[in-house]
Amino acid sequence: MKFLSRQAAVSFILYLGLMQTSCDHRELCFDHTHWTDLKVKFDWSAQPDATPKTMVLYLFPIDGEKPLRYEFSDVNGSAIRVPAGGYNAAVFNGCTESIVESGATFDDFVLTTDVENILAPMSRNPLPEPPRFDAVKDEPVKASPDMIWADMMENISVTMSQGQAIKFTPVESTVTYKIILTGVTNLTPSLGISGAISTMSENFSPAMKNHTGRNVTVPIALSMTAPSTIEGSVTLFGHCPTSEQQHIFTLYTSDKHYYNFNVTSQIHDAPDQRRITIIIDGIKLPEQNESGGMFPSVSDWTEDVYLDVDMS
Repeated sequence: MKFLSRQAAVSFILYLGLMQTSCDHRELCFDHTHWTDLKVKFDWSAQPDATPKTMVLYLFPIDGEKPLRYEFSDVNGSAIRVPAGGYNAAVFNGCTESIVESGATFDDFVLTTDVENILAPMSRNPLPEPPRFDAVKDEPVKASPDMIWADMMENISVTMSQGQAIKFTPVESTVTYKIILTGVTNLTPSLGISGAISTMSENFSPAMKNHTGRNVTVPIALSMTAPSTIEGSVTLFGHCPTSEQQHIFTLYTSDKHYYNFNVTSQIHDAPDQRRITIIIDGIKLPEQNESGGMFPSVSDWTEDVYLDVDMS
């Protein structure tokens, strides 16, 4: 039988000591983060007609650690595994097309959208960038958001006890504008059309339960619904009703004509700020040739009209 030398024996003992210290350290780290079951419920009583595809939960640790994100395929909720601790929470519907999640803290977290081409809804061959109304020409152009249903909860305490549950009651957190243009002359299906609305909010903050951010312009898809009628609708985060800035609706056509309308009063004075209808009557488009196309257009965009549109 071979015996270890004195030096080897000492080295072996030190090695065992280090291994024990290392294991103790890993055990302490494991014990520091206790995971437990937490039942998450979504109560749709406030929005029975909501149609979310999934629901997203963000848990923001009060101690400043990175947030935890969970996505639920069951929009009524289910159980999750969570480290014990204190949290602030934000919930909203997921599996959306245009929503971008941004921010690492509860107070800074927002839902927003990406930058968009102002003529994107027209779906025609590329056209040069059109002029913008002077008062809003520097606003970023952002895509329209999907409909959002959201809620939040502060100071949640998750312990190692059994049977813990939290319940959220999501409510609609976006607004919808309907655009109706009547009495439009020289309108044909061959003409490409789209619109844009200015001075809208850039983000939605779950923590504030309100829209936030810079003023932005949002493109709007429009279509011909009758021989002299154009209609469209757009989902938005909202607007600031006390803002002194104007809300400009712009109609763009594929022959490079554009029409600006000040619709501030229609927006600010609407009785239902979540369902706003903008009505404009009497737009005269350029005449068309007999083949149905437009007369040869100039290379630059042409502004045909600017009007203040009141509620009458």
